[in-house]
Amino acid sequence: MPFSARHFDGLSSAARAVRVVADAGVLRLLREDGEIHIPLSRARIGDRLGGAPRVIYLEGAGELHCDDHAAVEALARRLGQGRMAARIFRLESRAWIAMIALLFSVAAAWLGLRHGLPLLAGVAAALVPPGIEAGMGKQTLAVLDKLVFLPGALPAPRQEALRQRLRAVCLKAGNCPAWRLEFRGGGKLGANALALPGGTPVMTDELVKLARHDDELIAVAAHELGHIRHRHALRQGLAGAGVVLLAQILVGDLGSIGDLVSGLPVLLLQTGYSRAMEREADAHALALMRRTCLPPHRFADILRRLDASHPGSRAAVTLFSTHPETRERIKVFQVQELVTRGC
Repeated sequence: MPFSARHFDGLSSAARAVRVVADAGVLRLLREDGEIHIPLSRARIGDRLGGAPRVIYLEGAGELHCDDHAAVEALARRLGQGRMAARIFRLESRAWIAMIALLFSVAAAWLGLRHGLPLLAGVAAALVPPGIEAGMGKQTLAVLDKLVFLPGALPAPRQEALRQRLRAVCLKAGNCPAWRLEFRGGGKLGANALALPGGTPVMTDELVKLARHDDELIAVAAHELGHIRHRHALRQGLAGAGVVLLAQILVGDLGSIGDLVSGLPVLLLQTGYSRAMEREADAHALALMRRTCLPPHRFADILRRLDASHPGSRAAVTLFSTHPETRERIKVFQVQELVTRGC
């Protein structure tokens, strides 16, 4: 059956009204000034998009726009085209199927963000060279020094004594990542500690004053070294940056890593680490303490004191974020007994 359409010949923006007739392997476009014959083999039927005009692409002769969907479907069947697209359109036209598809899409998106994105972030983090990660740590510390931290007031000999103590523990344990311990005034953070990318644990002066034994500070450092070993800060930054940045990392576009620096401090201070990451860092601290004969209750003691020093706080800063499971984490270290054999 002939049908009406608008012909865009590709030579001008004007459309010409035509009658379309499919006859003997030829598509005839009947115009007021004559006919155009186009072999049917050069015609391709575009997919249907709601009530929008259907498009028929004519190889070398522009395209046809037609509002008669039934006629275009008949032509598509004659040409043996668009069967799958027609089935999809019929499915999309049913409200209950569209609702199921929407719910499935929402669930898939949630699962991707909840589980898939952290997994991809771990893969991408493994591809980031240590040198780039170390540079990120230095820049992140510089941003925190401007916006959050205050100049440290802890005497240099005290700082060096704590570094020497941690160095001796790591030498005995033989399982510490490379680190560079820094001290700062906590400001609004108060007694706290966090691990930056590239091996930079930071302790605040308030944390040092809160400790009643140096072993408590070494226990905190051991926890932060766990974050460093597993590259948690970098993984959190990549996950926060989203799929686009992860894709750039996976294809080798490492130049975009620098874009994380401006947002990483905020991410660490506002969201902290996931519970899984905290448990992983706790396990690292516990293993290191047992290998070096540090009583596990030292970690529980300072964590309990820190939890009490941040009453009602919602700030999520690494170890001392008052997560709901803080008491459970304390119990893990409280119930551990020091194995004295070889100590």
